[in-house]
Amino acid sequence: MPTTLKDIAMAAGVSIGTVERALKNRDRINPQVAEHIRQLAKEMDYHPNKIASGLVNRSRKYKIAVIFHVSGNEFWDDVLKGIHRAEKKIKDYGVSLQLYFGKDFDVSIQLSLIDQAIAEGANAIVLVPINSPLIAKRIRQLHKENFPVVFLNSYLNRVPCLSAIHCDSYRTGRMAGMLVDRLSQGCGKVIALLPSSKVLGNNLRKEGIIEYFKAIPPTLTLEKIVELENIPDHDILTIQKELNAYPQVQYIIYCGDLDVFLSCMQRVNRKYTTIFYDLSPQSKKALLNRDIDVIITQSQQEQGYQAVNVVFQYLTSKTVPPKELLIDSQIIFKECID
Repeated sequence: MPTTLKDIAMAAGVSIGTVERALKNRDRINPQVAEHIRQLAKEMDYHPNKIASGLVNRSRKYKIAVIFHVSGNEFWDDVLKGIHRAEKKIKDYGVSLQLYFGKDFDVSIQLSLIDQAIAEGANAIVLVPINSPLIAKRIRQLHKENFPVVFLNSYLNRVPCLSAIHCDSYRTGRMAGMLVDRLSQGCGKVIALLPSSKVLGNNLRKEGIIEYFKAIPPTLTLEKIVELENIPDHDILTIQKELNAYPQVQYIIYCGDLDVFLSCMQRVNRKYTTIFYDLSPQSKKALLNRDIDVIITQSQQEQGYQAVNVVFQYLTSKTVPPKELLIDSQIIFKECID
């Protein structure tokens, strides 16, 4: 059990109030007594509870807004699990959470959601930022006003924020290239089906894939990168069209809706070796069934949890987080899971 103020007070033979004054270097206490209490605290390995003391000094409640750029897909459902895990922790301290969902990378909607969250009393914002000058301008304005914003899963270049929680997207792009290279033994044709580059992280992933294939022998070629629109019916038709246009492709790098991908595989009726992004219950099942061959996961639950947690720590105890918190990515084969 951690040492408490009461433990120190009993050891020193003084009141808890005297211990508090000594540890906070306040007046109205004998200097020798104060020094004795501080020495006891050190010997007893006392560490103050920053969250509790922060809340004691504040009578108002705190509200954190979490603003997404899209709604309703497996990746963000998994991020939400981490957010809800953090929500269970912070509600005991009187901190509430409000979720806002945008639509298909719409900048005007994201701007309106930022304003709505502030109008509804948010004290901080966790944001999945759309890579737009208008969003960047609004975040810079909030930063000047000392309003805390944490970027989730991506960030904006040269735009200040409290912290950015994400994986190294460029590195995960290179990881996908490396996996195809190993699985193909350096020979074959590849197509990459990726989400919108309107989010910087997606664009960095694409750059990582391109740079990897530039650096290897031409016996393994990246035929095309196709940008999907997060509209299932449209994306199914797009993928079918591209796969039919490149009949020699044997390898697919895919980041998007799993149901869309599986539907396309049924329609084209050809077998591909697939590098799939992001672990979910559905993609895990597909991996076990060998519908996909390997998964690159960026620990999206942990990203969701940490984004809320760093805001909570900042609001309640003024703990300043690192400007960037990178979450590890992992490579998962069928043999890695039960």
